[in-house]
Amino acid sequence: MKKKTERKYIVKTWRVMKRHLRSFVKTGEQEELHRFRTGVKKLRAILILADSAAQDSVLAKRFKPVRKIFKQAGEIRDAYINQELGQAVGGNDDFIREQQDVMNSATLAFNADEDRHRTWLRKTRRRLLKRIGPISKLHLTLYYRQQLEIIAATLSQLRFDEELHTCRKQLKVLLYNYTLTRPELGISFNETYLDRVQEAIGNWHDNQLAITLLSTLKTESNTGTIIKLKKQGTRLKKQITGLTRNFREQATTVTELPIQQVD
Repeated sequence: MKKKTERKYIVKTWRVMKRHLRSFVKTGEQEELHRFRTGVKKLRAILILADSAAQDSVLAKRFKPVRKIFKQAGEIRDAYINQELGQAVGGNDDFIREQQDVMNSATLAFNADEDRHRTWLRKTRRRLLKRIGPISKLHLTLYYRQQLEIIAATLSQLRFDEELHTCRKQLKVLLYNYTLTRPELGISFNETYLDRVQEAIGNWHDNQLAITLLSTLKTESNTGTIIKLKKQGTRLKKQITGLTRNFREQATTVTELPIQQVD
């Protein structure tokens, strides 16, 4: 993959990311904040890939200023999601108000740092574009094959813990980069299947976070909700178990859809 191709992708993704960040500061829309954070994840994914091919793995380290903005935005996002959960289960007015206060104060602090964020983004992009290098087709293929093997090894001894969530992060890196790497990748990559796997793991992880959060509230109305969430968690575990069976084979097997004949 040529350096020019990587630079073009980074510049385009960076521009979209910044647009969503500016829009959130202006409007406070949570969807804009979510899209900003997704943009950061996409950029970090390409930097992880580029670092894997470089002699000096410095790109992800140089991305740290942007990661700081990402984490600061995460405080706002977490408080918003907690509010949504509290409203969904009902009877948690104190908790909802508390999370609203957290979100408001975090948003004020975030917006107050707008100038600093702008400086970090400008300087970081310039430094990264100077250091980005080409990635050979051979390396792309070996990298994807190695990552899928690492994930497969974890899923072959399936445990529902933080290691499973790490698998999802690894899959997301491969999926985010696939748009860029697809033309030069030397192995079959079942994007549809792998996206289903990461989504199923994400649903399970969200379920676990919801149970943990509601368990701390200890209100009578939460008892039934927690029971329902635990039952849902059991179903999600069964789904993941079935979905990840023969992971290696499914991850690298792509079935071409038959072409319909036209009369």
